[in-house]
Amino acid sequence: MMFTRDNVLKDLRDYVAEITFTKMNGENRVMRCTLKPDLLPEKYLIEEGVERDFHETHKDTVRAWDIKAAGWRSFKIDSVLYVQIIDAY
Repeated sequence: MMFTRDNVLKDLRDYVAEITFTKMNGENRVMRCTLKPDLLPEKYLIEEGVERDFHETHKDTVRAWDIKAAGWRSFKIDSVLYVQIIDAY
């Protein structure tokens, strides 16, 4: 199944999602992440437009806040295997 960048970004801006993707080294990774404003660090919220600017510049990459690692992570959109919306947040 092919996931579009715009759909993944929309989901991440509205929800927490569990994204399964293949890392550059070939390993699969499951990441619980979001771009939902009320779950992002305060410092990030002050920097208006940073997320949208990043995604305008990097058309093949998605950058999101990893809930479990409490840090920014990114993945190539063409490496996404599965997206599941998480309602628990």
